[in-house]
Amino acid sequence: MLQLLKGRAMVLLAGVAFIVIDQWVKLLALGSLQTQSFQFGGRPLNLALELSLNPGAFLSVGAGLPPYVKQLVFILGVAGVVAWAGYWALGHWASDSRKALAVYGIALGGLGNLIDRVVREGHVVDYLIVNVGPAHTGVFNIADIAITAGAIFLAIDLFAKPRQV
Repeated sequence: MLQLLKGRAMVLLAGVAFIVIDQWVKLLALGSLQTQSFQFGGRPLNLALELSLNPGAFLSVGAGLPPYVKQLVFILGVAGVVAWAGYWALGHWASDSRKALAVYGIALGGLGNLIDRVVREGHVVDYLIVNVGPAHTGVFNIADIAITAGAIFLAIDLFAKPRQV
């Protein structure tokens, strides 16, 4: 039992460190990218740093919703999902650590973006763009990477295991 508590304490500590780093980098982006952007790398692959305050979800989906609907979905809804996912991940850490890590990544990324929405008038601070030749990603942040990685690992886990009948 003591070993399980130590393991969960380390997981919680890593989660706190992730949130601190996510918020610190977002503050740096707010301070450094207000009037300029940066680009690293050459062709065909480069990383651009460009500030964007996203009022919606992934690729600004829902940005045009009425403010009370956005608050309901993007704050209360996300808070519920983050709480459930964090609780589930910590509860299943010992029995299914691979799946728990993926769900925990989703919870931490959701929490990082939820903090933004609460303290930045409903906006999420995004600042990363990956360009590959003429193609590019939308603007995203570290929290989005955690959410996406967690979802990809869950999908791989779902499809990689043979189904039991």
